[in-house]
Amino acid sequence: MSTGDLLTGIGVAVFAVIIIVLFSTKLRPYLSRMIRRERKYSESPGAPGYGQPSPRTPSSFRPRGMRWGLILTLITVLAVSSILVSMSVVIVPSGYRGVLLTWGQVTGVLGEGLHFKTPMVQSVEMVDITIRKAERAESTGTSDLQEVTTTIAVNYRLNPAYVDEIYRTLRQDYESRVVTPNIAESIKATTASFQAAELITKREQVKTKFLEIMRSRLEPFHMEVLSVSVTDFKFSAQFNAAIEAKVTAEQRALEAKNKLEQIRYEAQQQVIQAQAEANATIARAEAEAQKRIIEATAEAEAIRLINAQLTPLYLQQKALEQWDGKMPYFFGGDVLPFIQVPTNSTSP
Repeated sequence: MSTGDLLTGIGVAVFAVIIIVLFSTKLRPYLSRMIRRERKYSESPGAPGYGQPSPRTPSSFRPRGMRWGLILTLITVLAVSSILVSMSVVIVPSGYRGVLLTWGQVTGVLGEGLHFKTPMVQSVEMVDITIRKAERAESTGTSDLQEVTTTIAVNYRLNPAYVDEIYRTLRQDYESRVVTPNIAESIKATTASFQAAELITKREQVKTKFLEIMRSRLEPFHMEVLSVSVTDFKFSAQFNAAIEAKVTAEQRALEAKNKLEQIRYEAQQQVIQAQAEANATIARAEAEAQKRIIEATAEAEAIRLINAQLTPLYLQQKALEQWDGKMPYFFGGDVLPFIQVPTNSTSP
């Protein structure tokens, strides 16, 4: 509560006390006269109405009704005072600012909480400063002359520091007079910078550009644009048919490309497999040839070693090892076929 609110409350309380005092001051002589007249009339022994209330005295001031009249008067005074006090108290809820009007002129802004105002002189208009949402659908044209209906939602709020100026210039109609028309103009300016297909493929860029345009338009009115959402794009039937045909053609081209890639891959696999088989065959042939070379070399070496060891005595020994003990037939000659025994012969 500010100092001004406190002074206003004190002034209202003093005003109520003054009214009560003035009312009591005016009422007291009137009550006194009525009481004196009643006593004088009822206490005169020779008077016609001796012992009866005076006919000129109101019924509320007669002996039995006088007390109720006083109570009714006090209740009236308290009711009037309560009404005055209630008319002087203002509570600004959270998320609002109160624009204080004195005789209809903006004289201040009240923050959240309890405040006092002068009854019948000052009034307070509540202005919402929370985040508000404004949504608009607008039919516009793209840079390639395609018709599109764009639906955009804008989250914004009023700048609390300029609530009095906003109310002074726009009252409570700021959304219909400023926000909604600027949404429509911003949509037109944004879609005119993109082609129809780019509105879908470059959605984030479209939203960023719209946000920049919207902020520049609402800033002079002391309104803050917090975020925007592109909720929908609706194109013409012809454009939708063209898009569908293009997508179908691209899908078919992609299928053909994938099939070609598959054929190329399979051919490449076959080439690789053939190369692998050829390399395997060559490797096997080389291994076989190497094996034969090694075997031939080993065999030649064995033959060489055997030949080196084949002396006549060795051969005779091997023949004896294989002999079964039977003497062979004599075929002529000087020696046995496999036993070479030296003989003394005389030539003729």
